[in-house]
This record gives sequence, C-alpha cells and structure tokens, in this order.
Amino acid sequence: MIARYFDSSVILYELLEEKAHPQVEELWESAGEKLSSSLLRFECVIGIRRAALLQGDAPGDMWARERLDLLSEFLDALNFKAIDGSIEEILRLSPALADCRTLDAIHVATALYFRPYVDGALEIVTRDGRMRLLAGKLGFPVQPSEVRPA
Repeated sequence: MIARYFDSSVILYELLEEKAHPQVEELWESAGEKLSSSLLRFECVIGIRRAALLQGDAPGDMWARERLDLLSEFLDALNFKAIDGSIEEILRLSPALADCRTLDAIHVATALYFRPYVDGALEIVTRDGRMRLLAGKLGFPVQPSEVRPA
C-alpha cells in the first residue's frame, strides 16, 4: 500500500486547471493512504476564492461553488493531521525546515510526523519547487516526477 502526502498545490492544480494532469490523477488513484495537514483545507478554499477574484468573478459565484464542491470530494478521501504541539515540536527541532516558506514548512513537518506511522516510504506529492527540494533533502520520494510550469 503506497502512502502519499498531498499538499495544496497539487489539489488546487487539479481543481483550477482546465485539463487534468494524468500523472497526478494516477498518483491520487493509486495511493493506498492519502495524507495531509489540516492546513490544506484552508489553503484550498482561499485558493479557489482567490482564483475566482483573479478571473473577475465574485468569490461566491457558481464557478467557485462548483470547485468547492469538487474540493469536498478530495477532502473526504484524505486523512488529516491537525496543526498542534507535535507539529510545532517538529518545526522547532528541524532547522532544515527554514529552507522554505512557513506554510510549506508546516506541510513538510506534517509529513515528518506521519513518516514513522506508514509502511514503507511516504511519498510527498507537490508542485511547489521549494517544497520539492526540501522534501528530497529530507529523504522523501517526491512526485509527480515531472512538474511543468503552471
């Protein structure tokens, strides 16, 4: 069973792009365990609403509501870890996490939290370049293998 940690960049890419990314769809479908931080919930809601604003729609218009409905399907399939004292401790004890933005560091810290609890390797699925580099430095396999500019 493959365990994968998904960050918001991948979920938002699937929800906001007009055509799906087959490799990301395969990574999602073949994951036995789908893990993430509770942070993903907030990032995706705001990301969808910001995308609506950027294209001239109101953040509560039909376009955003449709994507929020699709987001619910992704969220229902994920197992979440709350941002709590255990995540704060990992952030405090891992100076390497300073090598990316705060929210990305929280995602990587959450993946570090999950790592001892999964069988085999925990893969991180992200489109974020800095997060990809940091995850690789910390020994995580990173997917998708090929990330094209958005």
